Amino acid sequence: MEGKKQRMASNGLCSNCRGHAGADLHFHLALEMIMVQSIDRRKAKAITLVILTAVPFLLWGVINIDSGVMLDNQPVLLWVHAPSTITPSEDAHVLIEAWDQFERVSSVYNGRVSFSLRSYDLATLERIPTNDVDADLPSPYQFTGQLIGQGVMPAWLLWGGDNGMHSFDFSVSTEGIHYLLVNDSLTERTYWSNPIVVDDSSQRLVWGDVHSHSILSDGSGLPHTLYYYAQHIAGLEFCSITDHGEILNIESGFGQAEAAANAANSPNQFVALQGVEWTSSGGPHTPAWGYGHLTFVFSGDECPRIAADIQESADDLWAELDSWTEVSGDRAIAIPHHSVRLPFIQDWAACLGHPEYMRLAEAYSVHGSSLVNPHSPWNVTGTVKQPPERIPGSSISEAIRMGLRLGLMANGDSHGGHVGHSLTHTRAFIGHQYPYAYDPSRVPQPYPSGLTGAFVEQLTRPAVFDALYQRRMIANLDYGRPYVRFAINGVEPGDGNSTVVVSNLTDLREIEVFLAQDGSPPAGYKHAAVPWNEDDAWDTTIQVFKNGQLWAEAPVDGPLARLTLNDTEPVVGAEYNECFERDGDWYINNHSLTAVNPEQLNTSGQDYYFVRIIQHGMRFTAVGPLWIRIEA
Repeated sequence: MEGKKQRMASNGLCSNCRGHAGADLHFHLALEMIMVQSIDRRKAKAITLVILTAVPFLLWGVINIDSGVMLDNQPVLLWVHAPSTITPSEDAHVLIEAWDQFERVSSVYNGRVSFSLRSYDLATLERIPTNDVDADLPSPYQFTGQLIGQGVMPAWLLWGGDNGMHSFDFSVSTEGIHYLLVNDSLTERTYWSNPIVVDDSSQRLVWGDVHSHSILSDGSGLPHTLYYYAQHIAGLEFCSITDHGEILNIESGFGQAEAAANAANSPNQFVALQGVEWTSSGGPHTPAWGYGHLTFVFSGDECPRIAADIQESADDLWAELDSWTEVSGDRAIAIPHHSVRLPFIQDWAACLGHPEYMRLAEAYSVHGSSLVNPHSPWNVTGTVKQPPERIPGSSISEAIRMGLRLGLMANGDSHGGHVGHSLTHTRAFIGHQYPYAYDPSRVPQPYPSGLTGAFVEQLTRPAVFDALYQRRMIANLDYGRPYVRFAINGVEPGDGNSTVVVSNLTDLREIEVFLAQDGSPPAGYKHAAVPWNEDDAWDTTIQVFKNGQLWAEAPVDGPLARLTLNDTEPVVGAEYNECFERDGDWYINNHSLTAVNPEQLNTSGQDYYFVRIIQHGMRFTAVGPLWIRIEA
């Protein structure tokens, strides 16, 4: 309009003009839409970020958080752990731990304990009167702990007070089999220790677990944490962390694992063996599949680079061990485990011909038992992922029939960071337990972990390794430490290659089994330890197997037992006769990759015996085998 100055809009158009005013309106609407879209995109991005961050934690929480486990740490029983063997008047230590319903140390335990001794004669097994026993026992003691219990941070990491565990000095001068009895004011119960054999023998019985996993592979916790727990909480004397070589190889973890074992090893106090697992399970970088899983322990301070992505077949594996042992001068033991579990059926045929490495087999672990076939009438333990139908030639006993000479041991295969005393058979497998883990590193396992007892001359790497190599062992499923001796004609496992020599087919074989039961209550299948029912506390069965079949058994109703049996039946040996033909070759079963000559699958005419002990249907112990050879 002439003579008047037009008012200009912020967009450079005159706002007085109707056309320009309309354009201005459209401009603002478009600008607002752009701003709204920008804000919406930012919101969407923020929401997406929140979801991507929160959902994994929520999922982790659903799987790995249990409020009952997190908040309940009240004590329900005491665990009394002493050395299995000491000499007269030797200064020894007994560890008392208060456990909650999940077998964790209870930080709030504040009971008062007092000590006494139950003693038995080594020869007669008769009770020794208390006044005839010379012993120096701890004085009564009042425990102190936290005011409020919780199940997130373990008691053994807390400051102030005993926090549910205390070590006491004691000694016993009188020879015999002794149990420390601890009376507790809080639970108003008396708890028994493991058996303590006091004599002048140079041989010591020590306990360990040589199969476990840390966060360096698919387990929980750093190796030094696991070694600490094994020694100071689980009360082990020896241990090995056997992380999966395939993961160590990817993440350059071999050096860390090797250094951790050497740092933890302390002669005469605690032995840490070098170890690793060769995992024939297939996968993107592990083409080996079908041979089974083998853990290895070594005699020295070095660990070879064993991994299924390096040694892609069993032949490659044995060749590497041959080369490494020759160069290093160290020895190696291969230990097959969960051999009857799907999908990891052990290819025992691939293990034939390597007696320098194939010395042992893991009869018990958190996976259950591989001692006998799961479909055998003598299977009382069971196994994780049991095959729906019988797979012949998968169990340890069947492998022995093939001619392998395998001593029986028990370990953990624990992935939860609790070496020597797993918690995964309880609700405390959960991921908020220390050492913390991501799913699926820590998963529930229905069985407790196992332990191996080894008869050693001294507590050093060479001595422990030699005891394992010679098969001087006891295998036990759970944290218990029974004292078991098994002999035929005076020969025990580890003597003379575990072989009893007789002069003819029907020579007498005098079989002796001595048992001193652990006084602690057993843990079992999906079952945490609970205080004894004293009426049936010692109900146990001793079984003797001959050539893989149950040959004799006897009930036990007290803490001690001695069983003597005679066998004069002809020595006939055992053979494996269930081979499977495929493409013109013979295999031990349809899972095996290695062809065999069926005529060679036997014990060369030697009978073999092993012992199994069943306590309350939950604590399983095995010793042996012993072989019988005829020499005219």
